[in-house]
Amino acid sequence: MARIVQDQFVVRMPDGMRSRLAERAKNNMRSMNSEAVMILADALSSESKTTTGVQFGDPSPAAAHEATRKGDPVTHG
Repeated sequence: MARIVQDQFVVRMPDGMRSRLAERAKNNMRSMNSEAVMILADALSSESKTTTGVQFGDPSPAAAHEATRKGDPVTHG
């Protein structure tokens, strides 16, 4: 069976944010990790709908070059 590799990193949160995340996760019947991922995915999705140019997840140098050539902004993830 193939092993799925996932990115991991430590997040430093301001006082009280962890407990707010825990409460929200509990209300939505998700783990804290799943809730945090959902919040980030929603934020990035809404951001990509309001920006132009190369979006997160398009790693190709050709896409960045084309956007720059046309004068579109290039967003970096």
